[in-house]
Amino acid sequence: MERRSRRGTLIVSLIVIEAFVTLASPASAQTEIAQAAPVYQFEIPAEKLSQALKDFSAATSQQVVFSEDAIGDGDAPALRGSYTSSQALEVLLKDTGLVVERTSSGVLMVRKRRETGKRSGAPEHSATDSSSLGNIEEVIVTAQKRKENLQEVPISAEVVTSQLMTEQNYNNLEDLAQIVPGVHVDTGHFSNDLFIRGIGSGGQSSTFDQSVPMFEDDIYHGRSRMSDQTFFDLDRIEVLKGPQSTFFGNNAIAGALSIITKKPGDEWEGWARALYGSYGQYAVEGAAGGPISDVFGVRVAATYNGEDGWIKDVTTGQDAPRQRNLGGRITLTFKPTEDLGATLKISGSDNKTDGTTFQLVDCPPPLPFSLVPNFAASPGSGCTVAQSLGVPLGVRNNDNAALAGFGNHLSTFEDVLTIDYHVWDQVFTSVTGFYNYHFISNQNSGGYLPIFLIQVQIPERYNQVSQEFRVSSPTGGRIEYLAGAYFQRDNLNFSLDANAPALNFVASRPGLGFLTPYLPLAFQPIYTQPETVYSTFGSLTVNVTDDLKLNAGLRGSWVEKTFDGLLEYGTSTQNFGGFEPTPAFLGPIWSSITGEGPPGSVHYSRVDHAWMPSTGVEYKITPSAMTYFSYKQGFKAGGYNGVNPTFPNIAFSPEHVDAYEVGIKSKWLHNTLLLDLDAFRSDYNNLQVGVFTINPATNTGVQEIRNAATSRSQGVEFEAQWVATNELRFLANASYIDAYFVSYPTSPQTTLQRFCSADYVLPYCAPFPKPVPLVANLAGQPQSYAPSWSGSVTARYSTDLPGDYTLTAELSPYMTTSYYVQPGNDPYYRVPGYMRLDGRLSLSSSDGHWSADLIGKNLTNRVIFVNPGYIAATKQAPVSLAVQIRYTY
Repeated sequence: MERRSRRGTLIVSLIVIEAFVTLASPASAQTEIAQAAPVYQFEIPAEKLSQALKDFSAATSQQVVFSEDAIGDGDAPALRGSYTSSQALEVLLKDTGLVVERTSSGVLMVRKRRETGKRSGAPEHSATDSSSLGNIEEVIVTAQKRKENLQEVPISAEVVTSQLMTEQNYNNLEDLAQIVPGVHVDTGHFSNDLFIRGIGSGGQSSTFDQSVPMFEDDIYHGRSRMSDQTFFDLDRIEVLKGPQSTFFGNNAIAGALSIITKKPGDEWEGWARALYGSYGQYAVEGAAGGPISDVFGVRVAATYNGEDGWIKDVTTGQDAPRQRNLGGRITLTFKPTEDLGATLKISGSDNKTDGTTFQLVDCPPPLPFSLVPNFAASPGSGCTVAQSLGVPLGVRNNDNAALAGFGNHLSTFEDVLTIDYHVWDQVFTSVTGFYNYHFISNQNSGGYLPIFLIQVQIPERYNQVSQEFRVSSPTGGRIEYLAGAYFQRDNLNFSLDANAPALNFVASRPGLGFLTPYLPLAFQPIYTQPETVYSTFGSLTVNVTDDLKLNAGLRGSWVEKTFDGLLEYGTSTQNFGGFEPTPAFLGPIWSSITGEGPPGSVHYSRVDHAWMPSTGVEYKITPSAMTYFSYKQGFKAGGYNGVNPTFPNIAFSPEHVDAYEVGIKSKWLHNTLLLDLDAFRSDYNNLQVGVFTINPATNTGVQEIRNAATSRSQGVEFEAQWVATNELRFLANASYIDAYFVSYPTSPQTTLQRFCSADYVLPYCAPFPKPVPLVANLAGQPQSYAPSWSGSVTARYSTDLPGDYTLTAELSPYMTTSYYVQPGNDPYYRVPGYMRLDGRLSLSSSDGHWSADLIGKNLTNRVIFVNPGYIAATKQAPVSLAVQIRYTY
């Protein structure tokens, strides 16, 4: 581990040095390098300019965006021979009055030339003439493994650009999910929570594959720990909603998060930013890259960011969460010919969070729990103990009382090699990936109390190698197709090292005094889970007419898993970890005390497989409006619980989905108004649900995975963009979700149900028969993280100031109705509805090189719960401000 740490540090150091040298190079040197721009071979016939620009994009692998209104119906001359991208565009756009600008994200934007005498950013036309307003930019995505205009892809998707992430200081998925309707990301559990449309894999087991996997540069990241990574130098994030089985694999049964990093471009460019704000927020990061010869390109990027924390631990005197994130990346491109290109990415990161943000919310407990003193004083509630220790109460303050040692530490390393070969009018693509991570988490069952009850250390190690081959046909013909094969081999190793000082009292019982030398009691479940995945997939599109498309897809997946578990009992030598085995004869005694089961080992293996077909139809109503319908089947393999390996319900079965979606994507008023609307319905069978149960022996929580019988997620999603004037723009996203269990007769007991099982107090327990059932029936009850309504609105106003500066003001409210963080309608795990208000003021130079931002989050200082609970809860950060300086060249 020390060797890997040194390697990660060396890589990051080299990247930072390379970025500094590049940024510090004299302008003449950079110009000299930029002149070595790569040369491409073009075979573009005389055709419509819009099609010629698309052919240019395909030939150079560069994103080109333009407005159909700006391009018009003009023709472009033939372009054949060897040219740099700049020379080629000069030929195509000659005498058109159009110019090309490269955005900070490397996208080539074609627009009308501004009138002479007007400086950048000045209005070109009357605000009352909608045909003359600034247009809505096209967004290019790879949601179907091809570069396509988002408005022409039959998928409900949202795209978050690198510019937005930088402007708003969004550094990870948890930050991002706070503003994307229908999406939820939460970290800090046995695994992280990732949900789309109320479907996901909750934080109840480290073995749980994600129903919302991440893909970074085409590499599958199914482990939720990777959502803790910090973002830097990204091109965009594509949030793809609904099953994405054909193109993204069997586990993308609820959706996918596709992350695309920036690559070297044709010209040298770079950017940097520095930020400081409330609660010690800080960020220093940047990137630089471009061609270093006719065939080689390079881009380096690095980040260092974090915060000091906003919750004061009155016990330790430290703040939480204290975060430190470090990341670096180098990307190399090699293009020896026009037909062959390769990209190699090497990246690493180190992310550390210290402290806990849990606070006591109800003390004394609400009725009826406060009626039973033993219940209120139990280690599970800790209320009486908290009051005796003077622990801060409530969430209206920013104080808690915990103990030192809490926190998470994640280190990652990844290599990706992508090769594209153009031959026989086809594109052959190979994507080879390797990544690993090491993760460790320290937690305490009474994390909101300054006493050690049951401490858990969770070390986790994972590595994965994958290979994908695919071939795609040219676009624009009668038939378009894509086919491929995928292989993945991975291995997960983790354990749960628990020690329980709360059980030291057992030595005082008659006849058990001999246990004293072996206290505090510790137990250690250890797991390994190797996995092999084989997939084959393909899609076919028939362009029946210029306006009508029929498409079909099919993916077959075979998933082999092996699970080995071992449970041992022992003694703990420190607060977190430090496990030492005790003599074997004590095993049955420890088992009876803890209720964790007898010591021993288990071995399981399974093979799950399925074919996942999809079909759809697209129809262009107008050149700028299309409607679509799709039907998809999805599948997610079964697995094994990462809890006590001797539990009888350790295995869970595969889940399946039938998903339907209909939508319309359109632009109106001369490309100044975008309106997208879709309706969906997904029926899940054997949905894998993370549940939380109570171990009565220790009164502590047990995390496990179960199969619910059937469930449904349905609703409507809406997106709008409106360019009201050249200075004023509006963006809106809204989501209505109705996600509920159709049948789930064997759910764990609710909080009230558990209480009534032990203390049947009327009238509170009247809804339950006596004796109280050991399970709950959740038929008709809501699923986790599924607010009925959620949405965001952004209003952005820009105005020119004297001295060639532009001032931009942005206000972004995000709203949601209430939702539950556990399956069912348990009121103690309900997040009340809220509105969060963010804002930004930005001052930019007219050339776009310099910008200064004032960023505000949660400006109304709302108390917004993240993890509500019966006794303890966590919340989002209170109001904060940050100042940021950005530079782009």
